[in-house]
Amino acid sequence: MYQVLARKYRPRNFNELVGQNHVSRALTSALERGRLHHAYLFTGTRGVGKTTIARILAKCLNCETGVTSTPCEVCATCKAVNEGRFIDLIEIDAASRTKVEDTRELLDNVPYAPTQGRFKVYLIDEVHMLSTHSFNALLKTLEEPPEHVKFLFATTDPQKLPITVISRCLQFTLRPLAVDEITTHLTAILNKEHIEADQDAIWQIAESAQGSLRDALSLTDQAIAYGQGAVHHQDVKDMLGLIDRTIIYDLILAIHHNQQAHVSQLLLQFRQQALDVSLVLDQLVSTLHELALLQYLPDLALKYSEEINRKILHLSKLISAQDLQLYYQIACKGRSDLQLAVTQEQGFEMCVLRLLAFRPLSAGEITVGGTNPQNIVVSHQQVVSTEPSPAEIQQLQQVTIVEEQLVVQQEMVSVEPEPEPEPEPEPEPEPEPECIIQNENVMVFDAADGQLIGLDHSAIHQQNAHSSEFKESDEVLIFPVEEQTEVTQIINQAPEPNVKAEPELFEETFIATEQQIENQFAMPVVDVVQQVETMHLADQANLMPQDILKLREQVLEGEWNLDKWEYWFRNSELSPAVQELAQHGIMQGHINGSSVFHIPQKYEGMLSQLRQALEDALKSQWPNTQFNVQYQDIDSITPFTMQVMRKEKAFHRAVELLQQELTIKSLIETFDGELQNIQLKS
Repeated sequence: MYQVLARKYRPRNFNELVGQNHVSRALTSALERGRLHHAYLFTGTRGVGKTTIARILAKCLNCETGVTSTPCEVCATCKAVNEGRFIDLIEIDAASRTKVEDTRELLDNVPYAPTQGRFKVYLIDEVHMLSTHSFNALLKTLEEPPEHVKFLFATTDPQKLPITVISRCLQFTLRPLAVDEITTHLTAILNKEHIEADQDAIWQIAESAQGSLRDALSLTDQAIAYGQGAVHHQDVKDMLGLIDRTIIYDLILAIHHNQQAHVSQLLLQFRQQALDVSLVLDQLVSTLHELALLQYLPDLALKYSEEINRKILHLSKLISAQDLQLYYQIACKGRSDLQLAVTQEQGFEMCVLRLLAFRPLSAGEITVGGTNPQNIVVSHQQVVSTEPSPAEIQQLQQVTIVEEQLVVQQEMVSVEPEPEPEPEPEPEPEPEPECIIQNENVMVFDAADGQLIGLDHSAIHQQNAHSSEFKESDEVLIFPVEEQTEVTQIINQAPEPNVKAEPELFEETFIATEQQIENQFAMPVVDVVQQVETMHLADQANLMPQDILKLREQVLEGEWNLDKWEYWFRNSELSPAVQELAQHGIMQGHINGSSVFHIPQKYEGMLSQLRQALEDALKSQWPNTQFNVQYQDIDSITPFTMQVMRKEKAFHRAVELLQQELTIKSLIETFDGELQNIQLKS
């Protein structure tokens, strides 16, 4: 007669036990040294080996060779225990014998000596189901039983046990088995059974078992029957009603790229297949977690098929860390809102639409806040991989070539036109335009002049004559800034262009920092600027802005220099955080040899966390690299300085090209206009 795998391959000794080494080690040591307790309590989830360990322990106590940790398996006692007919092993199902009368009947037989074995072993399964009166009746006997009696308790819910019972037992908590352990065990069993099986299918069964080896073996039996004697991945997915991971990856990719038609097709596919949307959403949350984890642990072992592994790695590199965090938060919120929706399908689809609505904006997209052209907000699309986090922005060094410091106000301001002459005399006519507060957290930037117009009169007096003639017009764009508690300085900082992308029209975006940053350079800013200006003597008169922003190709051989260092890390696959750190230091020494990374002391904490990733990236390309770090103030230019200067040059070149356009010239001459708020965007 066929015997199910869970019974056929039940461990018969501690050596065959899977995944519970901490329990088998303690019991083996106690048996070998004769330090046996009179009551043991085994706790853990279903199918992890509680009853199995109790039976092995009973066999060890009554083996005819003596009390041993390795029963002989050939004597009459061992065979009787294995076959479930050993008379001195009393197995009791507490779920069906909860009454106090049943417990009293059990205790009446305790004083009698064992009939066949050395010890009389009471194995009470699901002991938490006993009533309070039954526990009270058991307490005295459990505390001081006869020498020939051993109590073995097993339960999945130890919280329901009275503390008085727990204190009289040695408690062992059995942990759920890891997926790797279950996978290895299932593979060995299927090989013994000569059953063809896909590794992906075995892994899927192990994952679905959720730490229970018995569940895994039962699912394997079911998969063998479903697959007609074989275990295939597709059969396992169909049998368990699992969602194809590739669909989840396609959904995330379509959302990230704003492919609304593709998202619509996937939603229709979910409807047609009548999938459990709660499972789909769970899978989506798990996938986002996995992608975020891969970004910081790229060496994480992947156990899926080759196709799925390839998609996982691709997505982890494609989507930025902050975007993944946003997607994860929205998906978790949608998961909690499923119960609030009219139907679960509705809640799931609204969650997907919310992911689309809050996705990062693509390059060139704008969000319109109203019909008034002055309320247009230009979105800053960050396409570079070196975007600093808010904590890292505070450590950035300020480099500017503007002649005056720019001032940011906390309020949103708009500029009114100069007052019209009134028929009656004005007591105090205002010579300059009046700034009226309309909203908070907005600033107006005059890019042609390089100035911010705010409510602060001291800042207004610092502006030149051009800014005083600033008129309210449709060419003025306003964009929000974060709330400040202090007056801050402005850095002319644009997003770094993606040198691998196709050349597009660039506009410069200026970002306001929240804190005045210390200057890391010992030489004056003007000297730094001049030094950068003289580094590249090529004629840039005919270059496009995107060409100015591109890095010159370098041959990565010989000695490190500034250009080679910047070219390498900006074109590498380093994480955004590591690239942000790298641009504030200078590498010296030999490529593929002894090299020293010079960086200011203030970045020590940041470097201590990211050093390993930087060193591994260098050694993966140049195995002989000996990476060292030296903390010192840098009195020369850095890649960060170079990038800022390239952006400044690209901006001025963009202004020059716009002024040469015939259409722009015509508009300026016709309407007596001027260019305002020119932005460079990648």
